[in-house]
Amino acid sequence: MCNKDLFFRNFGNGKPIVILHGILGSSEIWVPTAKILSAKNRVIIPDLPNHGKSLHTNSLNYDYICDTIVAFLKANNIDKPIVIGHSYGGKIALNLVAKKNIDIEKIVLIDITSEEQTATNMEFLFDILAKPLPHLSSFAEAEKYFYNIIDEKNMALLLLKGLKRTEKTLTWKWNANLLSQQYTEILKPINLLPTSDVPLLLISGERSDYVSTNGIELLKSSFKKFSHITILDAGHWVHTDNFDELIKTITAFVG
Repeated sequence: MCNKDLFFRNFGNGKPIVILHGILGSSEIWVPTAKILSAKNRVIIPDLPNHGKSLHTNSLNYDYICDTIVAFLKANNIDKPIVIGHSYGGKIALNLVAKKNIDIEKIVLIDITSEEQTATNMEFLFDILAKPLPHLSSFAEAEKYFYNIIDEKNMALLLLKGLKRTEKTLTWKWNANLLSQQYTEILKPINLLPTSDVPLLLISGERSDYVSTNGIELLKSSFKKFSHITILDAGHWVHTDNFDELIKTITAFVG
C-alpha cells in the first residue's frame, strides 16, 4: 500500500503496532514479525523515507524524517500506537516522543539507545553505496559480487535486499547518494525528555556492541517505566539471529 509519500504493509486488526526498520532495511524484513503480532493487533510497517518504495528526500535529519512519520500516522488514523524500532528506527521512535509530542502507548527499542554512535559498524556499507555499482544483470550475479567483497553474510544479504531490477541492470532501491553523503546524521544522539511516562522495553543482542552501559543509563533516567532484556545468541540483527526469542519477548511486553 502507499499513502502519498510512504509505502507500507498492513496486517490484521486491533491495537496498532508500528514497526520502524533500521538503516538500509525495509518493511519486507519485518513481515514475519508482523504476521505473528497481527494475530491480535493491527501491524503497520512503512518503508522509511529513502528506503524501499518510499519517497526520496534531501535530508536524513531526525526531525525532518519524524515529520514524515507523524504525517503518515495522521493520514492513516493510527492513534496511540505501540512503536517497535530497530536501530535507526528505534532512534526515530525516541525522537517522536522527545520532539513531536506524539501519543505513544509503548516503545520497543531493538538494539539501540539514544546515545551517539560511531561509524565503524557500517561505514564500509556506505562506502559501497558511494561508488557506482558494476553492471549486475541478475540477483545471482549480485549475490556473488557482494559475497566476494563482504565477509559477513548478514551484511551481504542486506545489500541484496536493497537492489531492484531495471530494464538492463540492477540498481539500488535506496537513495544511495543521500545515504552515503549524510549517514553521519543517523549517528547523532537523540535528546531525550527529562522524564517520560511511556513504558519502554530495550531489547539488546548478547553479541552486539550497539548498546552501552551509558546508553542504558540515559534511557533509565528519562523513562520511568524502563525495562531491559538481552537476547542470547544474537547480535545487532536480533530478528534474524534469534527470531523466536525476540517474538516471545515482544509479545509479552505489548500484551
